Amino acid sequence: MQKVLIVEDDLFLADLMQDCLSVSYDVTSVNTGKDALEQLQSGGFNVIVLDWRLPDMDGLDIMKQYRQNSGTAKIIMLSGMRGRQNDGLEGGADRFITKPFKIEEIVATVKEMAADV
Repeated sequence: MQKVLIVEDDLFLADLMQDCLSVSYDVTSVNTGKDALEQLQSGGFNVIVLDWRLPDMDGLDIMKQYRQNSGTAKIIMLSGMRGRQNDGLEGGADRFITKPFKIEEIVATVKEMAADV
């Protein structure tokens, strides 16, 4: 079963994504950048759903560090900051989704990304 890491500090949104994705994937959810980096060190994730703004660090920094360490999982960057899509994609994201979004969009994008790995 493919593994998905959700990095989202909004607990309601994180739980919703985990509930919807855990039907088809092995899902781990964390709420801080520190926890995300720890999970990423263990490896094995196929898709990462990564929020841009986290309480302890910037999702873009997490993504750049992950890519510099040869991380190959597909990354879906989430952000409420419109106009930052290019920064996210140039920073290493495979997709960029602007909040607010429909949960179906996340599920479909994870499915598409997981099919590519």
